[in-house]
Amino acid sequence: MDLLKTMGFAYRSETLSNVVYSNQLPQQQIEQFIFEFASVWGSVFSVHLDDHILSLPTENPLLTSTVDLLNENIEIKIEIKKSGMVPPHILCNYNVHIFSQANLLINNLKGLNFAELEHFIFNKRDQQSYIIIYDDTSYSSVISNNFIAIGNIDVFGVLPKEPEKYFKESQDKIKERNDNIRWNQEICLLPPEVFYFDDDNSNEISEFLNKQAAAMCVAFTASNTDYLEGGKLYQSTYFGLKQTKFQLVVADSCTKEQINKIFSLYSWAYSVKPSDKIGLIQNIINLHIKEDNNSNLELLFQNAAEIVEMVRENYRVYIQKSVKSYLDERKQVEDFIRTTSNEISKQISGLTDIVTKNLFGLLATAITATIGFNKPENQAYIPWILYIYGFFSTALTVYYSTLANANKKVIIDVYEKRVKDYKKIFLEDRIDQITGNSIEEQISIFKRYLHWTVWPSIGISLIGIIVGLKFHGLISWMYLLIKQLIDKIIALIT
Repeated sequence: MDLLKTMGFAYRSETLSNVVYSNQLPQQQIEQFIFEFASVWGSVFSVHLDDHILSLPTENPLLTSTVDLLNENIEIKIEIKKSGMVPPHILCNYNVHIFSQANLLINNLKGLNFAELEHFIFNKRDQQSYIIIYDDTSYSSVISNNFIAIGNIDVFGVLPKEPEKYFKESQDKIKERNDNIRWNQEICLLPPEVFYFDDDNSNEISEFLNKQAAAMCVAFTASNTDYLEGGKLYQSTYFGLKQTKFQLVVADSCTKEQINKIFSLYSWAYSVKPSDKIGLIQNIINLHIKEDNNSNLELLFQNAAEIVEMVRENYRVYIQKSVKSYLDERKQVEDFIRTTSNEISKQISGLTDIVTKNLFGLLATAITATIGFNKPENQAYIPWILYIYGFFSTALTVYYSTLANANKKVIIDVYEKRVKDYKKIFLEDRIDQITGNSIEEQISIFKRYLHWTVWPSIGISLIGIIVGLKFHGLISWMYLLIKQLIDKIIALIT
């Protein structure tokens, strides 16, 4: 691109996939310029020479004969594919949108409904998007969320790994939306946070997408939303003591602060217990907004701060009225945690029993061996008794430690599922304050006891086996064998 500008080429036009630059060059300079550009560009491009169009480098052999037919000065157009600006692996793994100026992209996005907008930005479903504005210095600073990054040609690499995690969370929001509100037509499959940028910096594109996200936030908290085919716009209705309707048109006067308030209201509603919160939001907006029919969202945005405060205050009152059921549920949580802790303690006790049994077993075996050793007819059986003890003790240790670990895993899985369910009942992170860290401490103790049980028990078993080998005379035999082997090696060397 720098070479084109250096040679005096000016931007002519562009489509979603191609961009055209043109300049007038003397006939004798055309071939040299084309070869220079081809070596720098390194990809397929088209050259327009009067009525002749050459696809290079495929049609390189035709270049000289075509140039010979031209006048002394000719307007040459270079048409390049935007995809040539980006490495192939980026194109495969992401949605990539390349434009010379931001307004060209925004003009393509204006007038799209929510479903069309997300299809344009995320043509490859569940893959993140890079938006590149390569000919505007104001886009040298990258702005991004977990789904979209906006910047110049060096924007790549800022989006987080494992996008499936974020898209999975977004689908959970869509499911909650479908469970709580009615959306008649043009249903979008992505929630507002996909298009929302909570960055202090901003640019023309992020501001446009933030407005789209704010309009979606309204649709996600209204009673129902209809797509008006005639006007190609949405209308959301809040039901309560009356009906309040808003056409989802974001006024030019809206501010970033107002958009942030609307988005925070949506985020709060869909954090936990969305059905209660969305119902409360609908009633508050009905009471606070006097106009029954609103041609845009200006009045709602202007009152966003007061509405957010009123909703949160009324929700606190709602919770206080439910304090008895809250305390009952809290007691259930505490009882469940106590039961879980006791279950893990039982597994710890079981591990302790293994070492105790092995120690008593070793003592009994030792006494048996001592008594039997005084009788010549029993001495041949003593090693086999120790072998049996050693292998039995090892098998017992492995079996019980594996069983205890499996039981602990089942207990923790049940615990985590129940805690997840309780988080739907209690406010925000309140469940973490109730549960504390008692279960985590019990798990830590269990892991320590598991190590203290397995290795000492196996060590005790090995001692028994080694003593048996000694009684059997195998240790002395192995010692003599090794000594003879060493003597032979020394003899060979010397």
